[in-house]
Amino acid sequence: MPKRTIVLSAAMILVILLISAVSLIIARQKTIRVGVDGFSAPFSITNSMGDLSGYDIDVIRAIARKLDYKIEFKIIAFTGIENNINKRLVDVVMAPMDSNNPENQSENIVYSKPYFFNYLTYLKKKDTDLKLSANEEFQDGTRICIPNKPHILDYVRAHYINTIIKIYNGSNLAVDSLYKNECELLIDTKSSNEYYKTKHKLNKLEIKPIYNADSYNHIYKIAMSAYRKDLIEKINSAIDHLIQTGEINKIHQKWFSSNYCKR
Repeated sequence: MPKRTIVLSAAMILVILLISAVSLIIARQKTIRVGVDGFSAPFSITNSMGDLSGYDIDVIRAIARKLDYKIEFKIIAFTGIENNINKRLVDVVMAPMDSNNPENQSENIVYSKPYFFNYLTYLKKKDTDLKLSANEEFQDGTRICIPNKPHILDYVRAHYINTIIKIYNGSNLAVDSLYKNECELLIDTKSSNEYYKTKHKLNKLEIKPIYNADSYNHIYKIAMSAYRKDLIEKINSAIDHLIQTGEINKIHQKWFSSNYCKR
């Protein structure tokens, strides 16, 4: 084979390899690796087949469509958020956690604009007549069901001293107890109460906000590396787009049967 032919062949192979490498880099840049818990209904849920669903999953997929990104999901523990981001195992993390909590703050992590607002509510049967004081305190002896969530238990114990508190191992069991008349009302987060009411089509139940629980107001944001300024700006822009077009409201209606709002 002539020397010139060998050189041309080698050059063509080099060009092909270079094009392939560039294409791989571009493809990788168009993929966003998302860390989720996977076991925090209604935000991220894993079924028996390993498929993910939930409010967070739908929101990040809508963001990815707007940015023309592909998504790779990775199941991680809440305690490993900073570690996964710092080691670049994921690009972003979505989890039902209060981004304003000092325990979730770090100089290596920044947060997007809010995509969900959570607070305490109570769930009751529509035909149950609850008598409240001017300070929204329930009368003595009121039976209150709550899930086994420390922050809710602390709040109820501090604010409803003369009530009967019944604790259940999970929001779903607490909802069942309300239907079985084991309590007059259930105190839980807005997300949990609205999700189970929506999931089981519990039309005989109604949800009321607890206005004096301002200390519990939680703001959920998307966490990412402080060094990914390009990603921060893109995700914030996409969240604005979802809000302005009403797409995030449709997702909110799907999982909570209520409109997306700050309060």
